[in-house]
Amino acid sequence: IKAGKLMLFFKKKYPKEAKYQKKDFVNFRRRGELCFGWIYDAKADKSGKITYTMQIGGQCPAFLYDFPEEDIVGLKKD
Repeated sequence: IKAGKLMLFFKKKYPKEAKYQKKDFVNFRRRGELCFGWIYDAKADKSGKITYTMQIGGQCPAFLYDFPEEDIVGLKKD
């Protein structure tokens, strides 16, 4: 089996319980300020708690890993 085909067996599934989906533009609180970013990925731990990976920034983007769902305020309106 080639490495590329082997990876198909281990592909992560997006959690069905997640409130926000990939590419959603959301507001969230971080360090006492209201910020915004895009949902990049989500995962659920064994207890069912959902955490997100979010992309923030424009020209030089950064990622926030394991961001808890309860710290996201909601979808950002344009």
